[in-house]
Amino acid sequence: MSRPPFALANWKMAMTIEEGLAFLRTFLPLVEPWVGRMTIVLCPPATALAPMARALPPETVALGAQDCSAEADPAHTGQLSASLLADAGARWVLLGHWEVRRQQGDDDARVNRKLHRALEAGLRPILLVGEARDEAEEAPSALARSMARLLEGCTAEQVATMAFVYEPEWTIGVAEPAPVAHVAAGADFLRNWLAARYGEAVAQAVPIIYGGSVTPEHAQALLAVPSVDGLGAGRKGRDPHAFARIVESVARQRLAGGEGPPTTSA
Repeated sequence: MSRPPFALANWKMAMTIEEGLAFLRTFLPLVEPWVGRMTIVLCPPATALAPMARALPPETVALGAQDCSAEADPAHTGQLSASLLADAGARWVLLGHWEVRRQQGDDDARVNRKLHRALEAGLRPILLVGEARDEAEEAPSALARSMARLLEGCTAEQVATMAFVYEPEWTIGVAEPAPVAHVAAGADFLRNWLAARYGEAVAQAVPIIYGGSVTPEHAQALLAVPSVDGLGAGRKGRDPHAFARIVESVARQRLAGGEGPPTTSA
């Protein structure tokens, strides 16, 4: 498997600039054995992107934005364009999160517009895909419809730069992640859909991770799914020790040999 393991933290509307910098001071030494061998992305509030980017050593952890505007025209008060986020230090951008969909009324067509703005700005999209609460009984067909709309107009070369997060709506903000069998079915479906649409080489190169109430305690069972290349965390992603444990779980499960000292001696 050529794709690198992937660990993602979405801080949502938490963490001040100083808290973000303090997180880095604690977190980076904990994950040092895995840096350069896997993809680790932190998505802080936009206010912290630039100062955290300045504090990060080159080629260590990457920063991502939590969303971007669907517009390129600068005449949009209060919005953040993909180019502004890239200028602030973001290298990735989350798109399609359920909370943004609920609060801003985003549908797949609007997320697709954001996707193209991100690609134009040189950001790598992290596309969140999952069935809505009322689609749980028809997950495969719902996922197929959503993927077709989200990736409309994208080339295979563009899709190969992305990462995908399988995150059903009903797993947001709950105590337990989705059952492992459900995660396996969803991740397998996404990879098979990508292979059918964009070719096996693209499907095998693209990371697919699971997000939705991830904790260190659930990591090992979720990572037992062959199609899952890593994990995304929300609340636990703001705790440097907890997220380091998740990173370590991903690394040990997915890297050949999984060697390296424990990261959790706090």
